[in-house]
Amino acid sequence: MRFRRTTSLGLASALLVAAFIGTVSGPTAAAFPLGGVTKNVPETCPGQIHDNDTGVERIAGADRYAVSAAISARTFAPGVRVAYIVSGATFPDALSASAAAGVVGSPVLLVAPDSIPKEVADELKRLKPSDIIIVGGPASVSPAVESSLKGFASAVQRFGGADRYEVSANVLKGIFNIGSDKLYVASGAGFADALAGAAAAGAVGGPVALVTKDDVPAGVDYFFLLRTPRRIALLGGTDSVSNSVALELGETARTNRLAGADRFEVAAKVSSDLFCAETHTVYIASGTTFPDALSGSAAAIKNGGPMLLVTRDGIPAPIAAELRRIGPAHIVVLGGTATISEAVVTELEGYLAH
Repeated sequence: MRFRRTTSLGLASALLVAAFIGTVSGPTAAAFPLGGVTKNVPETCPGQIHDNDTGVERIAGADRYAVSAAISARTFAPGVRVAYIVSGATFPDALSASAAAGVVGSPVLLVAPDSIPKEVADELKRLKPSDIIIVGGPASVSPAVESSLKGFASAVQRFGGADRYEVSANVLKGIFNIGSDKLYVASGAGFADALAGAAAAGAVGGPVALVTKDDVPAGVDYFFLLRTPRRIALLGGTDSVSNSVALELGETARTNRLAGADRFEVAAKVSSDLFCAETHTVYIASGTTFPDALSGSAAAIKNGGPMLLVTRDGIPAPIAAELRRIGPAHIVVLGGTATISEAVVTELEGYLAH
């Protein structure tokens, strides 16, 4: 990879450390002893959490913010260590947040760029988190919102950066500071692959790193250099992440590409690569919009299930095949009828284990 081939590693490392320090605002990382959290899970069949919930359940709300609050309220008890805050208006800065939140048992809540919606404020009051972590720069979550969030927790920290890739790298460094056995890599240009991968990454205690189609950004490259994983799952086909990047990743660790004809087939392959048949709970989100899956992936991680994507009015064939393979007892549909129709909910009932 880039820094493995350079002879100026010391200088590059120093410059990157300085860049990291310059883009993480708020309390120092020492105030948030979250790094190095890993899960001792088998290579397949993570979670296997069996609870009393069965059937198809929809978690909905008046808008994306209310949905995120409802997902959190359904999944997390008061007194969580940390609550993660991301923008509900745009996806780029938030793509690495779901796995980071899920691996430490934390919810992801959405805010508007310049305000905290009432439902989210009420959920923060209920959760009573000790700390809050904002993922994204001030254009995504404004300084005014950051200031308001200080009323809900004893400390607020922001993982920001000049772009989505630097934000991703800062999340990697700040949360996964000891590294993990397996790392998921996805394009930062779209949201579908990264969000489908978040539930799998978090289930094995690993992060989601963002790359461009033709390059591994410097901060992510530096993370690989320091915390070399044993395995990398590369999400998406060559239209998303080129073969040259796959080869570059292969210099660091054994790399397996999980690709498909579209985002739905990729999501199905991410699930089948990790989750075993009879996994109890499966989460379903829209594959055409991002907000519900941002919050839902953290919930999926907590409950040991995959995130599968559908259209508003249908279940794509690869997703249907994966549901038949798993045979879940409990399916959680994220979002209202504007994103996933009642007809799809009814159809999902046919995939439940009996």
